[in-house]
Amino acid sequence: MTAGPEVRLDTEAVRWVSGQGGVVTLRPSPRHGCCGGTAILPVAEARRPDHPADWLVQTIDGITVYVDPAMAAHPGVLTVRAEGFLRWRRLFVEGTGLNAGY
Repeated sequence: MTAGPEVRLDTEAVRWVSGQGGVVTLRPSPRHGCCGGTAILPVAEARRPDHPADWLVQTIDGITVYVDPAMAAHPGVLTVRAEGFLRWRRLFVEGTGLNAGY
């Protein structure tokens, strides 16, 4: 991947995603406030994007990571983590420069 945010996967995320097919999709997701305003937050999903042709792709610790092209100008570092217990696990993203470049 030559553009986009620097993506990191923590050890638990790698372990969990490996058991879910070994693919992560990072995409921006708009969140609307009750009184107006919108924040664009990155989300991680353990799946391949529907139309991955134009997505940025990299492999991290054996995991294929697809990054939405809308995030190509993101200047920060995004860390994907797994939280939860057993089958109730989910991925979440934390990072620097969130909302920048979208």
